[in-house]
Amino acid sequence: MTESTERSIGTPSESPQRPSKIAKIESCSDEEVEPSDSAQPMSHKPGIQRYLVAIEYIGTRFSGSQQQPNCRTAVGVLEEAFLKFVGQPVSIFCSSRTDAGVHALSNVCHVDVERISKRKPGEVLPPHEPAVVRRAVNHFLQ
Repeated sequence: MTESTERSIGTPSESPQRPSKIAKIESCSDEEVEPSDSAQPMSHKPGIQRYLVAIEYIGTRFSGSQQQPNCRTAVGVLEEAFLKFVGQPVSIFCSSRTDAGVHALSNVCHVDVERISKRKPGEVLPPHEPAVVRRAVNHFLQ
């Protein structure tokens, strides 16, 4: 190999394909983005919607963030709130974890939710809007 693959931190890349900075996102909205034809579905089962959830909490009364038997955890409380909202158990997957008593400002998780009709069991409904999920789950967390 003639080229070195190592780079020092703070040195901009000389390659034109790689930007030296991360692009700044100009705006954010709750509006849905139309998927392109080449977009891959997030799950293999139709009707399941994946939601990105950023949580913050004061960890004083939690035994950490990850689910543990017989302990109050941030993920356990969040799963209970989703259970009350959706009516069926869900699994929360966090990108990081905290120890007992540790606070979090932005712990990022995801949850896959399938919206089943309560009037016609077995009928899959279109997914909830993200703003509806946020309000409902926050309501059940109080």
